[in-house]
Amino acid sequence: MSETPPVTARKSTARNAIYGFSTWIVPLCLSFIATPIIVASLGHSDYGIYALVLGFIGYSFTFSFGRAITKYIAEFRRSGESERISAVVWTSLLLNLTIGSIGVITIFALAPWLVKSVFLIEPAAQERSINAFYIAAVTIFATTLNQLSACVLQGLHRFDLYSRIFTASGLITIGGNLGLALYGHGLLELLIWNLAVICIFAVVYAIIAKKNLPEFTLLPVFNMPTLRMVLSYNAGVIGYQVLANALLLFERGWITNRLGTENLTYYVIPMSLGMQLHAFTSSLVQVVFPLASELSNDKDRLLDLYLKATKIIAIIVVFAVSIVGATAPQFLTLWVGAEIASQSATLLQIHMTAFGIAAILSVAWQMTEGMGRTMVNFAIFAVCLVVSISLMLVFTSGYGNLGVAVARFAGLAAIAFSIPIVEKMFFGKVQTAFWLRSIFGLGVAAVATIAVGHLTVTSLPLSWISLFVTFAVGGGVYLALLLITGMVSKNDLALVKSIVKR
Repeated sequence: MSETPPVTARKSTARNAIYGFSTWIVPLCLSFIATPIIVASLGHSDYGIYALVLGFIGYSFTFSFGRAITKYIAEFRRSGESERISAVVWTSLLLNLTIGSIGVITIFALAPWLVKSVFLIEPAAQERSINAFYIAAVTIFATTLNQLSACVLQGLHRFDLYSRIFTASGLITIGGNLGLALYGHGLLELLIWNLAVICIFAVVYAIIAKKNLPEFTLLPVFNMPTLRMVLSYNAGVIGYQVLANALLLFERGWITNRLGTENLTYYVIPMSLGMQLHAFTSSLVQVVFPLASELSNDKDRLLDLYLKATKIIAIIVVFAVSIVGATAPQFLTLWVGAEIASQSATLLQIHMTAFGIAAILSVAWQMTEGMGRTMVNFAIFAVCLVVSISLMLVFTSGYGNLGVAVARFAGLAAIAFSIPIVEKMFFGKVQTAFWLRSIFGLGVAAVATIAVGHLTVTSLPLSWISLFVTFAVGGGVYLALLLITGMVSKNDLALVKSIVKR
């Protein structure tokens, strides 16, 4: 009987991770189909502008205070202080409305200057680019409200509801973009559709969140202690979001300014796959954040959660990086055509490795936030920013897109220095044995997968069937070596099998 609670808890956590996985895989499949169609419809230049604006929407001023909601819902319910939750939600909403309004005003004021003087977009595309940034400003405001309700569901561990809403939103957004592209509509129509879907689902999220959070009162609740608590926690979150915004906007603006919007297209298409890998792992490890808040006083269970989650993410990421690295030219040729493949294959390999490193470190990142040490993450990303931008300034003139990608890789790789710091901070010592065992087991499996994958894909005629065969063969070799080296045990396979059956 003593074994039941831990096993049940593991299955519950794993199910929540699978719900998170569904928020990534379903929209990704449709996005995979839509991307080459949208690129062909808009053209390389306008797609570069589209990617620039989407990056702006994704990173600029979306400084959501929702992370505090997730943390304190989980923490206060665990400690029996549920009456404090309503004040946290209302305070976060007020702060989000304030920051969001400032963001909208700022973007409206700066849009012409950004388009003409910073990004140096060609005159023929300037007017629609400025209008695109105006649409982006309103989209950003709606997104901040959307995020708050989503964070409520995550704090309640209702990843089932969150995944259904998020997946439906993604499908409708991408499906609409695909339809608009097929019927020849342009940049602005696609962005307006994105805005409309975000606004509709902000309402859906709010209704579902209110229904599942009885502690939340419609009568506003504010007090200074809660305001100070939310601001203190979010200081680090806002800080690293500002730095992430600065890096992405500098990167895309720098490429547009120095190399042109067409080169930005060659850069962001492979980068989008690296970001999808990171988004995938984030969808799995988002369960770590509320759990870390709940387990802050139980270091043994927290360590167990950290090691198992990191191991699972590392296994997935190393395979993805290895097999995509081995088949990058063939994959891109089949997906978006030979012209883009010739410019982007090496970039894809670099981006996948860079974002793969960030993905493996995401467990420590989520745990640090769950433990309330957000300023640690801010300091970590500050190093990434300095390294990346410094190297971009040096490498771009001689190496173009390749130099920018290497600079971002170096910045994300620099984050790895934080692992011993975080482990010693929370567990009293660095998990050296775990990392040595993982590096050996995954390293052997990765080398074999790359070799077998490259040999297989180059031996077969170029087709999607050949690519799927390569993935299957590479996956078989990878799994076999993980079993041989002990990285994956029979108990691990049995747990996965039981979860799938359930």
